[in-house]
Amino acid sequence: MSKENMEINYNKLEERVLNSLSKTDLNMLKDILSNIKEPTLVSGVGGSNVVSNYLSKVLSKKNNIVCESITPRDVIYRNLKGFKNIISCSYSGNNYGVKTSFNNALNKYLFSKNKLDGVTNINYKVIDEEDSFISLSSTLIPMTIALLYYCNDLSIVEDILKTVPEYSIRLNYLNELLIGYESSDDDLIKPQEINSFLENVYTMLPFFSTTLGSYNVYEILGGYETSSAVHFLESTMTEAGLFIPVVHDKYDYCHGRSNLNFEYRNVLIFFDNDTELDKYYKEILPKEYGIIISIKKKYDDNIINDYYLTYISMMLCREFAKSLDKDLSLVKYSPLVKKLYYYKGEM
Repeated sequence: MSKENMEINYNKLEERVLNSLSKTDLNMLKDILSNIKEPTLVSGVGGSNVVSNYLSKVLSKKNNIVCESITPRDVIYRNLKGFKNIISCSYSGNNYGVKTSFNNALNKYLFSKNKLDGVTNINYKVIDEEDSFISLSSTLIPMTIALLYYCNDLSIVEDILKTVPEYSIRLNYLNELLIGYESSDDDLIKPQEINSFLENVYTMLPFFSTTLGSYNVYEILGGYETSSAVHFLESTMTEAGLFIPVVHDKYDYCHGRSNLNFEYRNVLIFFDNDTELDKYYKEILPKEYGIIISIKKKYDDNIINDYYLTYISMMLCREFAKSLDKDLSLVKYSPLVKKLYYYKGEM
């Protein structure tokens, strides 16, 4: 694949998602999901772990049930007696994780583009197959189906998929990049409004920096309400070898975890949910980090907002890859990757 493939996959993202929705029997899938009324586990690995995380939150809130996202290997060691169902999320539907997830007596569901005999299939259509090392449409399509089951409003999906991230900085914190903030926010400066001096400073922010690689550790500050976006960032940074991600829960960060940045001066990605704690962090953290990237909440509903933030995180990773001259669709990976990927022994 050429370097253009990453851009092709990003440019086709909206089309692929909407085409899948148009060819999928969404009413049938809603019927299946609405009938899941008992404690449920949802499993997935890689990009499907993002889907698993998101679907578990949707079912927990929409169906008012106990629902937990896990990895397939967890199934071997967990006490399953309190659960009645397990949903395996897998784009292909035939990886070893699916087999491992279904090696029990729970009611089995497969959330996939393909079908499997002997289970209840939550099956969606894919017209234009994505060929990419990092999952984009193969992650976003099932997430979108979960979102539509939750809110039944296609216009929200269409609005999010047409979003072009608004980037800006704050005058007092030139090392802070803001994503999705309004022009009315205090001391916010958009790139086109910055004078020649500030433009030179702006070029030192991550998207345009030739020294981006000098920051190896990226700390991600989020929580349950942003967990799908956090999962996507962490897995993409790791799998593509972009940076070393470290994930912090927002309150857990208060208990000593800020020492990592004190020792090494890292980059921080901060999901701004506009809570009192968030406002406190926004006041003190930009003074402490080499670069801070703040992503603002857009929707009051946290389920909808986490979908939006996952999409924005995809756009952010695109800019990271471009700045590092990397192709997320054709990652140069370790020889261990394929050797480990096809492992099918005991776990």
